[in-house]
Amino acid sequence: MPVFEILPLEAIGPARLGASRAAAREAMSVNGFPLERSYGRVDYFCEASIQLEYDPSDQVQFIGVSGNSQLNFTFRGVDVFSISATELFSLMAASDDSGSHEFDRYEYCFPNQILTLWDADEQYDRQGGEEREVWGQVGIGNDAYVAAIEAIEKKL
Repeated sequence: MPVFEILPLEAIGPARLGASRAAAREAMSVNGFPLERSYGRVDYFCEASIQLEYDPSDQVQFIGVSGNSQLNFTFRGVDVFSISATELFSLMAASDDSGSHEFDRYEYCFPNQILTLWDADEQYDRQGGEEREVWGQVGIGNDAYVAAIEAIEKKL
């Protein structure tokens, strides 16, 4: 089973931040995950468990991953969908070096790593029988992603 390492500010497996849409699609396909669906500025791979979002110039600005039985996603050697949401939060907070962090089960972004967590819930605990909260998605972004989020938040 493939293992894709989550490298904040860089990549998740073969998907690299800043890559062109064509290069990202090729990298995913070469690694056994051809494009399954595209909608606007977002491409989906591996039963939609890998989501690539592109900026207006078609460069990858965000990579989001969800648990899937076809591959594993790791952060610092730990399978991110095999541990509880609070454990993963603590692991990521310890590596962010941006001060203290307060757990939020809905969504969280570690600012120094542009590392995101979304929707901690028991339904995502596919490895543990839905008994503990596990994150629905783990993602990484770049500066363009942060700017896009900040622009949206200003409108709210």
